[in-house]
Amino acid sequence: MGAWSPARAKVILVVPIVLVFIVVVILASQLTSTHTAVNAAPHGTARSARQLPAYRPLRVTPPKTALQRSANAYLRENSSSVGFTEAQAAALPNAATSSAFPAIDAADSSSSSAYALAFTQEVLDVNFATSTREELLAWASYNNAPNSFVPIPVLEDLKILPRSLTAPPGLVPTSSEWRELAKSGARWRVSGLAISVNPIWTQLLGTGWRPTDPLMVMYDVSGTLTVTESGRVSVTESIGFALTLGGASWHPGYGAVAVNAWTVN
Repeated sequence: MGAWSPARAKVILVVPIVLVFIVVVILASQLTSTHTAVNAAPHGTARSARQLPAYRPLRVTPPKTALQRSANAYLRENSSSVGFTEAQAAALPNAATSSAFPAIDAADSSSSSAYALAFTQEVLDVNFATSTREELLAWASYNNAPNSFVPIPVLEDLKILPRSLTAPPGLVPTSSEWRELAKSGARWRVSGLAISVNPIWTQLLGTGWRPTDPLMVMYDVSGTLTVTESGRVSVTESIGFALTLGGASWHPGYGAVAVNAWTVN
């Protein structure tokens, strides 16, 4: 979320309720993109979950303060602007893991920081010639965490994460880009990862507002991405993004709600 300026942050601190709304808009912006998802089914998956999950992430009832009530009312009134349809959700792969993208260890899923690092490592360590885009997006569906900010129909809520990964400027290459990367023998390797709690999230909690998802947290993630291709010199780039975590849709522990503010320098 590098777009936030210090001056803007000061204004937000003075008006707590505005801060709540702005954080909501950050998440909702990932769902209102006009990007059309690719119609695909999991390929070569070791585990596929096509029905609604039996697991239900924990929810709590925050104190009914004036700020909490105002923010929640705002969310209810503006939920129709989300714009992520059932057809768009159905076009994204169902939840699955595979040999190329296995499940994150249960131990890492029980810690927000460990999960954030493991998630980033897996989503950015990609051999394009030996894995598919569908496998990666199915893995993202399996790691999905519902968006507890805004009421969303169940089927759409199970694809919030892959939606954010494919909405421009998405972290995941398009289908045609993936094919070209596979032809060139491209591989991504991520290193030097660093995570920190997003300061806007810290300020938001400082207002007294609380999420209904007790596992929700926003991280700033940065690191180095090395891109190698057959017969070419490796390219090293600095990357960064905002990662929102919450209680996972399909399994106990943490999942990811959205990846946004993806940058490559």
